[in-house]
Amino acid sequence: MYDLIVIGGGPAGITAAAVALNQRMETLIVAERWGGQTTYRMQLEEMEGRESITGEALVDEFRRQLDYLDFVRHFDRVVHLEPVNGNFRVETARGSRFESRTVILATGAKPERLNVPGEERLAGRGLSYSAPAHAGLFLGKDVAVVGQGRRAQWAVADLARKAHRVYVLAREPLADTPLARRLRQMDNVEILEGVTIREVLGERFVEGIALTMPDGSSRELAVKGVFIKLARTPNSELVCEWVNCDQEGHIIVDVHCATSWPGLFAAGDVTLVSEQVLVRIGEGAKAAISAYHYLLMR
Repeated sequence: MYDLIVIGGGPAGITAAAVALNQRMETLIVAERWGGQTTYRMQLEEMEGRESITGEALVDEFRRQLDYLDFVRHFDRVVHLEPVNGNFRVETARGSRFESRTVILATGAKPERLNVPGEERLAGRGLSYSAPAHAGLFLGKDVAVVGQGRRAQWAVADLARKAHRVYVLAREPLADTPLARRLRQMDNVEILEGVTIREVLGERFVEGIALTMPDGSSRELAVKGVFIKLARTPNSELVCEWVNCDQEGHIIVDVHCATSWPGLFAAGDVTLVSEQVLVRIGEGAKAAISAYHYLLMR
């Protein structure tokens, strides 16, 4: 019987496990692999090999601690989680079964992909799913943001202060919000609505993006960066039938990262949280401390 099982190997999960170990909790982290949306290396042609993830150095420190203590990690996919007699049972795809007094769910979210030629090949080579992590690498460059929702609009606002020019590539018209109206007033932002993405162009790095315009004509934009900001689906299927979630599937948590089920906590993108890696780190730490306090009170 563990004190805590952390499910998920991204920044929030890694941090939660490391903080729990520092509190001398009997801890196990279960994940398919170390990673997450923003833990890959971004490379650009003129700065190849340069690490650029804000907060990644801190995540690396926590990850090295977990790598050193091999008995606290189990690489496998969790397929079932259920409450049992005040505790929790975790089952994995390879048939392992664990029990714990508390659980932190840090399973992240799946970003919607474009599913066009060049996307997979150029991911991390000019193509990003996280503007907060990578916008700073594109100072003075031309970039494109694909999407029209709130996340896309905030990414455009961030990039407009750093990039030379930002193209907004929206499948549908932008909603008439104060932020959208502000974007339309920016001199270095061009909004193209009703477009379809055909291909992300480039051999080794992003060099452009090919579009089909609303009238059926083709257009290519020369850009060095492409930011995909489409919908994300929270990976909350393990608990969505017995824990309160919002309409989009995010697990609802309070200020202590506690869910509606006692002893179950959640952190990171599976909840509604900022995309900043440092914020995910903080949420993971908060969840671990909250689980520790919860056990003290039992």
